[in-house]
Amino acid sequence: MSTSRLRGDTNPYIAFSDLTLNLIFVLIFFIGGILAVGQAGWDQVKYRKAQELVVAAVRRAPLSVRPQLLSPVQRNDPPGAQRWVFRSENMFVGESAVLTPEGETALVDFAQVLRSQKKNWKRIRIEGHTQTSRPNTPERWDLSATRASAVAAAFYLRGGISPNRLAVAARGGQTPFNGHKFAPQNERVEIVVEYAQKSTP
Repeated sequence: MSTSRLRGDTNPYIAFSDLTLNLIFVLIFFIGGILAVGQAGWDQVKYRKAQELVVAAVRRAPLSVRPQLLSPVQRNDPPGAQRWVFRSENMFVGESAVLTPEGETALVDFAQVLRSQKKNWKRIRIEGHTQTSRPNTPERWDLSATRASAVAAAFYLRGGISPNRLAVAARGGQTPFNGHKFAPQNERVEIVVEYAQKSTP
């Protein structure tokens, strides 16, 4: 008897309102989770086609020196950016920022491949990296800056890349390659290709 009374006293409108409210909360949490967790993944998907086109063009090209494509890293890069690495060995004359003939040829060849794909990327940032400085040794910011500038000059003077789509950065020894301090591979130039959702003329 008491059970039937409880069931009879239940207001169907209140029950329906509770169900609707619960569904709204579930939907809010679901959407929030997608936005919070999936934003980085969505950014990668958004630029994936452009990335694939550039990578395919680089692999097809008969380059004298093939740069290394790094795995995606978190370095305050814009979404979808790719990093291509040229080791400084045989690229520069000794400890200078003067490009060797072989190094300049390799960079110009790579720049021309990127130029052929210019509809797919927004900007190219050229970063110079040097050895990590040991204690009481000055940081070689000037060398990393002049090397990056030399690469940029090769890109636009011979590679055909518009200067207004190039940027140069000096990193010195603050970002060791793969985290290994004092390793020879720290001497390098990284070409950061930044992608845009829409092509740039």
